[in-house]
Amino acid sequence: MTDLNCYGRSLGAHLHLNHAPALVSQTINKTPVAVTRCKLDTPVHGPTSPLPGEDAYMIVLQTGATSYRELWLDGKPTRTEPLNTGEVTLHDLRRRPSFKMYTPIDSVNFYIPRRSLDECTEEAEVRPINELRFTPGLGVNDRILAGLGLGLLPVFEAPEDVSQLFIDHYTRAIVAHVAHAFGGMQLGKAIWRRGLAPWQERRAKEFIDAHLDGDISVLQLATACRLSSSHFSRAFRQSTGMSPHQWLLRRRIEKAKALLRDPETSLASTAIAAGFANQSHFTRVFTRVVGFSPGRWRHANR
Repeated sequence: MTDLNCYGRSLGAHLHLNHAPALVSQTINKTPVAVTRCKLDTPVHGPTSPLPGEDAYMIVLQTGATSYRELWLDGKPTRTEPLNTGEVTLHDLRRRPSFKMYTPIDSVNFYIPRRSLDECTEEAEVRPINELRFTPGLGVNDRILAGLGLGLLPVFEAPEDVSQLFIDHYTRAIVAHVAHAFGGMQLGKAIWRRGLAPWQERRAKEFIDAHLDGDISVLQLATACRLSSSHFSRAFRQSTGMSPHQWLLRRRIEKAKALLRDPETSLASTAIAAGFANQSHFTRVFTRVVGFSPGRWRHANR
């Protein structure tokens, strides 16, 4: 388990738990999403140390009797009401919550990074979620989330009985429900002009730069960004203002310009090194895009 994120052993250490088993999945961008079983019979303990500040949410489903506790956010006490059986309460981990418990701990804790919500809305092609809507310290009834959490209790007793594929699907359902119930995600209202996520744009550009002298397909780029070919092409144009092919040509011309500054490099070798089929192809494309032939550009930019 990681010592940096609020699930499993890390969360258990903050809550003074000797054992905090976790079910961990990863999104398409390798973002961890986790569910931790938290149980401690000691009626009074704390205060806990503040949870690590990170861009993620922790959702607590109370699976035992009513929980009485105190909550601090950013080092300050916050209004806190008892958490009844089956209720959930949400915490923004950027505010470094800490607790003092007056009753035993008996809960299932969901760890949901903001990146997993972004990926959920990106995949659904709907408007991104800015913030989850909730009141800190107050419990809410959410029968879907309660059912999902309670359904995992037998898994914590015998984790060897389920596959990773099962856990992946389960956590995927949890993230989707949280995005809908607390983030207002509405399916069926696609935002077609949404561009690539920052990591996708960076990966696509790096992939192109690494293969300037090769034959790159849209499918290869889309696969690298975990998208369909049609979705990738549309999103790439929205993010960069040009098609993947146009971006590739621009990068090849930029590489060609760097090579042309060396008077010892021939036009033919420059064409091949920059990824063009031959000198004739290089000359046509360069002239069309730059407005000058490669030879004329070289003479003007020595």
